[in-house]
Amino acid sequence: MRATRRDRRTRERRAAAFRQADESYQKYRPDYPAEIADAVAELAQQEGGTVIDCGAGTGKFTDMLLARGCEVIAVEPAEAMARQLAARLPHVCVVDARGEATGLADGCASVMTYAQSWHWVDEIAASAEAHRLLAPGGHLVLIWNQFDTEVAWVHRLTRIMRSGDVHLTRGYRDLAPYFGVPRRLTSSFTQDLLPRDVMALARTRSSYLAASEAVRGRMQDNLRWYLNEHLGYGEDDLVSLPYTCVAWVYERLTP
Repeated sequence: MRATRRDRRTRERRAAAFRQADESYQKYRPDYPAEIADAVAELAQQEGGTVIDCGAGTGKFTDMLLARGCEVIAVEPAEAMARQLAARLPHVCVVDARGEATGLADGCASVMTYAQSWHWVDEIAASAEAHRLLAPGGHLVLIWNQFDTEVAWVHRLTRIMRSGDVHLTRGYRDLAPYFGVPRRLTSSFTQDLLPRDVMALARTRSSYLAASEAVRGRMQDNLRWYLNEHLGYGEDDLVSLPYTCVAWVYERLTP
């Protein structure tokens, strides 16, 4: 389905908010499950090629791929995030580009990953670019860590945080004619944070970064009330946040 002009404007505005991202993203966003990184690394090793980690951010998934012996090119258009990535992983090639037009060579990779970033691109253009970059038999992997919104209190938490954790865990995106029907990988985990760290996690969200100071203040006030008064967490209590990680593994279609 094609995005409307309003959809595109909203997506671009929210994505641009990450230009002001600080170290909080790396500190408070959860890591990806090891088994998801293992599966991607196995694909790369089978094909014997490079992994392009697109929308790499601060390098959270890039780092996991490197630890598994993958050769990785990171693509990240937000300067603040790319700067953190380069500082943490100085030996990684970091390309300043968007997923729709990376400028990289045809067929230069065996796997292309989008960890927490596919929703920021134009799906049609990014699918075409991924198809161009991947060698025959290559794979595109779309990954999301998201709150388990089937838990009632977590669903309300996401509404207060305006976190946008509504990506489908079962329905997949149709990326034909470039990619076939994907296979689905899932993993569940929890992240234990103090209430003040949950507040900080909320401040890493695009909805917060793109908001006015007044709206930011209301979002934080509402979240503080929900955690401390409604749910009854004390300042030294741990909040166990349940997540589901979903990875969609697409195989490149030929030609």
